Amino acid sequence: MSTANTASFYPYPTPGATDQRLTVDDTAGGVQFATAFNEKTRQVMFDVQSYDVMCTIDGSAPTTTNGHQLAAGTKYTWSKEMATAAKFIRLTANSATIHASEITQ
Repeated sequence: MSTANTASFYPYPTPGATDQRLTVDDTAGGVQFATAFNEKTRQVMFDVQSYDVMCTIDGSAPTTTNGHQLAAGTKYTWSKEMATAAKFIRLTANSATIHASEITQ
């Protein structure tokens, strides 16, 4: 008789959570995800769908010269805490779009 416990090691969508779509414009101070993430969420998977953005996670305001450049067409998986802290600003004259999904493990 085995006494081992089994668990899924693969992430799955957080039950009850809905995807977020964020429009990243040139708002001073940056924009953040609009809704608080579900308490069961552990990670946030998102992609920058159009146009590069700048992002900060240290509380400072992103600008065209301050922050990390996130490239359009790239997918990221961050902890819920990091995604909550993230502030974004567009790098071009066009607003960018970010689509995010919540993940539980």
